[in-house]
Amino acid sequence: MTGFAVERTATAIRVGARPPRPERTALVEARGALLFWDVLDRHAHPAAEIFDARAADWLWEVYGPDTAAAILGDAESVATEWESPVLDAARDLAHLHWAGAWWPGSHAAAVPALPGGLLRAETAWRTAALDHLLDDEDAVERALAGLDLGDLPVLGTDPALAESVATLQERLTDLAETFGVELHANVRTRPEDWALAAGGEAPDLAVASGSDPIDWALVPHGLLDAAGEATWQFGQRSGAWVITVTAPAAPGAEPVPLIGLFDTVEIPLHLDRGAGAFTGEAPAPPDFAMRLRGQVRVYAPRFAVPGDSPDEDREAIIAFARDRLSAPDATLTERAAA
Repeated sequence: MTGFAVERTATAIRVGARPPRPERTALVEARGALLFWDVLDRHAHPAAEIFDARAADWLWEVYGPDTAAAILGDAESVATEWESPVLDAARDLAHLHWAGAWWPGSHAAAVPALPGGLLRAETAWRTAALDHLLDDEDAVERALAGLDLGDLPVLGTDPALAESVATLQERLTDLAETFGVELHANVRTRPEDWALAAGGEAPDLAVASGSDPIDWALVPHGLLDAAGEATWQFGQRSGAWVITVTAPAAPGAEPVPLIGLFDTVEIPLHLDRGAGAFTGEAPAPPDFAMRLRGQVRVYAPRFAVPGDSPDEDREAIIAFARDRLSAPDATLTERAAA
């Protein structure tokens, strides 16, 4: 049984409350409404914000006819035990969207990266299962157009998983024909031994150092180790004062330029594959020794701007992801990652 309070405003009907943080939110953008699941409080049924009458066409498939009628009527609270394939498909798609945006890949926490090609493929298949409910009328075509079958992993050591991937590929090929989309099947190569010049060696004389948790909201998914911490070191090299910043890379991270911000000093960071980290160094201002109580923040330019960082449920989300690898209802993508 899932129960929700229902709140009505001039522009929307709110069923329950959306999750408190973006990294806890599994979301589906449906016709006339948004559906929210909290990955740390996994009720079967979603919270919702309903803002258009079109939602009446499908709302019963998620909450059941009686509960949907109560939501659209004048009820102040509702409860439901409804089960349906549409509810399952919506929850699965929301989870895949969450994994694509927030999966906390981490060497430190032993959470492997998800195979991106398989994640996109599974998301496309789940999108098709929910086509009638989604706000984007071209959602399936867009999902299929973003696929490359050459990105699907080769799982020769696990025949059952390999068979599941092959079955998914066949289904997507048939689906693409139905929707008139031509799938790509390029052979991918990933050179693992090249790197951008990173710099960022330890100073000759270290005066102070520290570390701070990585703020997931400041960098694109899959770049930094979700359980890692950014470290800084203030010291002297060849008579000059420098500050060095290092942030551990996520499994499979790509060489995207980042910035380490300590106080007002911006330190360009580049991926050093050999070190498994984004690292860099910059000159320190003359009075920098007086400002060593700050916090190091790592962010991606044009992606986010550092600001106040509220506490995150980091450990709980990382534990949730780790548990998903062996969960009975793990997605094919999670099983392949494990």
